[in-house]
Amino acid sequence: MKYFLGLDGGGTKTDAALIDASGRVIAQARGGPSNPLRSSFARAFTSLDDAAARALAAADLEASSIQGVVAGLAGASQPRVSSRIAAFLATRFREAEIEAIADLEIALETVAESGPAVVLISGTGSAAFARDAAGRTARAGGWGPWFGDEGSAFAIARAALQTIARAHDTGALPSTFAQAIASSLGLKTWSEVFDYVSRKPLERMPAVFPAVAEAADAGNETAREILDASAKDIAALASIVITRLGLGGEEFLLGRVGGVVGRCAYFDERCAARLAELSPCLRVVAPRFSPAVAAARRALRNSPDSAG
Repeated sequence: MKYFLGLDGGGTKTDAALIDASGRVIAQARGGPSNPLRSSFARAFTSLDDAAARALAAADLEASSIQGVVAGLAGASQPRVSSRIAAFLATRFREAEIEAIADLEIALETVAESGPAVVLISGTGSAAFARDAAGRTARAGGWGPWFGDEGSAFAIARAALQTIARAHDTGALPSTFAQAIASSLGLKTWSEVFDYVSRKPLERMPAVFPAVAEAADAGNETAREILDASAKDIAALASIVITRLGLGGEEFLLGRVGGVVGRCAYFDERCAARLAELSPCLRVVAPRFSPAVAAARRALRNSPDSAG
């Protein structure tokens, strides 16, 4: 039996999925962050290795059983990144065909493996990626926390902390919203939150998002204002790629993936409403499978023995 490994890596985690030659998922596992542009190549290699090893152990397989590997990683749209990732994986899976590509490409395949489609990634970072009927693609966002990542966990958390900082400047009493965020981090005061997040902002900022989500679902107006703005930002990314490819003359699919999706009913509702305004031809769909499984399916299609 031949087996295929898919890896989906970002700034917070790495997911691995193993499938057999029929496409059946036989094991899944998770490792640490593997975006080399946010941490380091050494950290990315360790996380990829760990996630893959866990999946292999769960299926009781050796690396030599793997015939194909596809890794979809944040940052791998840059050739200097994808080539290093592919070279590393080749040392671990010597019998396999290796492909390292951008996580955006894999994410799009969770929506549709062919035909016109758009995917919005909202996780630690954010981006939009689209494909038209002719196979042309367009991308928007994905510029990282200092230049973009609109509607991501990082950006939402940053907006929340900025709001608290401004309230602190005016001498306002600590709000329920501020206290909820501090408590979610195991802290008590704004000063503690500021010091904690500032020491490792790339790692710790996204951890604020769950508290914002919970507050919004509980009806907190401050949290809802932040998420309303974030939903508008996410829809704007989708609008860019839709316009660039001229989508809208016929039905096309749009899906949302990432750690932010499905974590907050209020935010999901606001995103759906904003996206519905973009085109009457747009049909919002749930991803058919996870990005890691999509990567494994691509590895299977890459196999010389695949029927396509």
